[in-house]
Amino acid sequence: MDFRDIIRKNNIRTRLVVISYIFIMLIVGLLADTATHPDERIGFFENLLAFVTFQQLPVATLIILGLTFLGLIYIHYRGHKMMLAGMDTKEITAENASTPEERQLCNILEELSLSATLRYVPRLYILESDEPNAFAAGWTSKNALVGVTRGLLETLNRQEVQAVMAHEIGHIIHGDSKLTLYVGILANVILTITNIFSQLFIRTAGRSRNSASNKAQIILLVLNFVLPWITQILYFYLSRTREYMADAAAVDLTTDNQAMISALRKISGKHEKTEYDHSSTGDAYRSAAYIFNKGDSVFSTHPSIENRIAALEGRKKF
Repeated sequence: MDFRDIIRKNNIRTRLVVISYIFIMLIVGLLADTATHPDERIGFFENLLAFVTFQQLPVATLIILGLTFLGLIYIHYRGHKMMLAGMDTKEITAENASTPEERQLCNILEELSLSATLRYVPRLYILESDEPNAFAAGWTSKNALVGVTRGLLETLNRQEVQAVMAHEIGHIIHGDSKLTLYVGILANVILTITNIFSQLFIRTAGRSRNSASNKAQIILLVLNFVLPWITQILYFYLSRTREYMADAAAVDLTTDNQAMISALRKISGKHEKTEYDHSSTGDAYRSAAYIFNKGDSVFSTHPSIENRIAALEGRKKF
């Protein structure tokens, strides 16, 4: 199987999802403009066109874009730090590695970073948790990191640990942490603005005599109920797509699909037997980034282990 072809196709799907979010956000902004300050001399669609072409100033749309920009700036500089919140962690470096296991992890990460031509080595953390899991965050030499749990190291052999870490390096190569954080900001802005305007229009229902304004208000009220489903489904689809890409990257970096398959089976087996505590502060941020997360539906962040293994074995195409 051509795993690089999987990565290429999933990159195209990712772009379509991001474009969908931006399109939805602009539609919400234009509807808010039409609802709040329409030109009463023209109809609904003419008002939308007037705002798009700047014949009228789209104030609401510009405010939404401004809030989104501020959110993206904040998450760009702070997002990766959320991943370590609420966990007992130890940063491992070549200088402070005190056990053979820690030195081996450092060596694996350096080898994979070199193979991936990253030009830097992400920071490495061991998380004191019995749950076998791992995650990556960041996208530059200043913020990239890989975290592995103590439970993962106790469950897998060296080849399997290498495959898991290659999967996480794949997330860094593809900028998945940045992408999911950015998409999260887009989704939250969309839902927050839609909800605010919907609540406002419910309280002022019937006061506007303008047809274009009333139509825009009705559409925003409907979107307030529909968009939470749409944005969630798009987000989860994006997350599942990036997991397949990271699996493909792991095989590309290690030239061994069996180690990744074996690691997934062992990790899944542990989770089937044990219920792990996910109540820590940062777990909401880490759940989508973990190499394993339960579920297999349109509302799941990860594909099922069966589907991932089928893709790794070339029995399933995506």
